[in-house]
Amino acid sequence: MTANDAVALRQMRADAATTGAAPSPALAGQVGAEVAQTLSMALARVELMARSGRIGRHSLAALLDEITHARHVAMLAQQVSRLAAGSVALAPEALDLPQMLRDALGQRAAAMAARGIEVRQLLQPAAVTVDPALLFSLLLSLLDWAFEHTRSQTLTLSTGLNSWPVHGLLHCDFAWRAPDRLAPDAELAFEAARAERGDQPSELDTMSWRLVAQAAQALGVQVARHDTPWQVHLTLAFPTPPRRWPGLVDALMAPDEPDAMRAPPLAGCRVLVLATRPAVDRLVHEATAALGLAIDFVGTLEEARSCALAVPPDVLVVDARNSEVDRVLAEVKAGGSGPALVCIGGGSGGAKGLEISTSGRFEVLRVHADAVMRDLPMALSYALSRAR
Repeated sequence: MTANDAVALRQMRADAATTGAAPSPALAGQVGAEVAQTLSMALARVELMARSGRIGRHSLAALLDEITHARHVAMLAQQVSRLAAGSVALAPEALDLPQMLRDALGQRAAAMAARGIEVRQLLQPAAVTVDPALLFSLLLSLLDWAFEHTRSQTLTLSTGLNSWPVHGLLHCDFAWRAPDRLAPDAELAFEAARAERGDQPSELDTMSWRLVAQAAQALGVQVARHDTPWQVHLTLAFPTPPRRWPGLVDALMAPDEPDAMRAPPLAGCRVLVLATRPAVDRLVHEATAALGLAIDFVGTLEEARSCALAVPPDVLVVDARNSEVDRVLAEVKAGGSGPALVCIGGGSGGAKGLEISTSGRFEVLRVHADAVMRDLPMALSYALSRAR
C-alpha cells in the first residue's frame, strides 16, 4: 500500500458520511436541473428544425441522444432513491474483485469502443464479500460515470489489498479536463470555486456519481475521491477477510483429484513465442516448464506466420523489443479476434500482478521483463481462461 493509499483510507470514514445520495429535496432538484438542461437543448434543436423545415441526419441523432440522456437521468434517480430507501435485500458472497471488474468491462465494451477509450488495468488479487448483483451494478455505474467525464483516451483501474486493516481496494484514475488547456492559476481558481460552492455538487457530481455513491453506501464500501483541476483519483475500499484468487495456475486444477492424477493445469494449450533475444526464450521456457504447454519458439515474423497458419496458437507471447511486433499483431489479430496476446517487456521486478490494456474488444496482457518467472504462468492462465 502506498502513502497515498494510507491517507485515502484514513479519510474514508469521514468522507463516507458525505458520499451517499443527497436528501430527497436536493436529489429532486438535481434531477430536475439535469433533465431540464438536456431537454432545453433538445427543444432548441426542435425549434431550429421547425424554422428551417429540414431535419438533418446529424441533428436527428443529436436530438435522440439528448432525449435518451434525459430519460437515463430519470432512471438513475429512481435507482438512487430505491437504494437510499434501503429496500434492497443483500446476499453477500465471497467474490473476486478483478474478475467482477473484467465482467463489467465486458458489458461496457461497446461504449469503450464508441468513445475510443483504452482502459488500463493493473490487477492484483483482491477478494471481497458483498452482494454480487449490487457490486456489479456499482462497477457498471463507476464505468458509466468515468466514461461520462473522462477527457483523455486512457482510464486506469487497479485492484489490490490493504494489509491492515484488510481492505480490498479498487482505484480509478482519469483526466476530466485537458491539462494543457488549463490557465496558469487553475489550481487557485479550482480551490476558490470549491470553497464558494460549499456543499453544492460540482460538475462531476452528476446522477451517475450519485448512483456510484449510493450503491457504495448500500454495500458498506468506503469511498475516497480526490479531485484536482484536471484529474480524478477515486478509491473504493471493501472490508473483507483475505482469500485466494482463483483464475491463476492452481485454480485450473481439479481440487478433488489426487495429486498423482492431476494433469498439468494448461496441458495441451498451444503457445507461440516470438522473440529474437535468447534470454527471453530461456526465461519463457523455464517459467512454463511445469505447465504442460505445447510451445513453439520462433525468431522472425515469417516463422511466426507459417507456424500460426499450420497450427493456430491459443496464446501469442511477444518480446516487446521485437521491431516487428505491430506487423505480428496485424497478421494474427492477437488480442482481438485471434489468439490471446501476452507482451513481455518494460517495467521492473517491483511491479506485481498483471497489467492489462483494454480498448473495446482488444486486450493486451503485459508481463514486466524482470518478473517473467513470477508472472508469466499467471498471465497465460488468465489469458486462456478468458479464451475458453
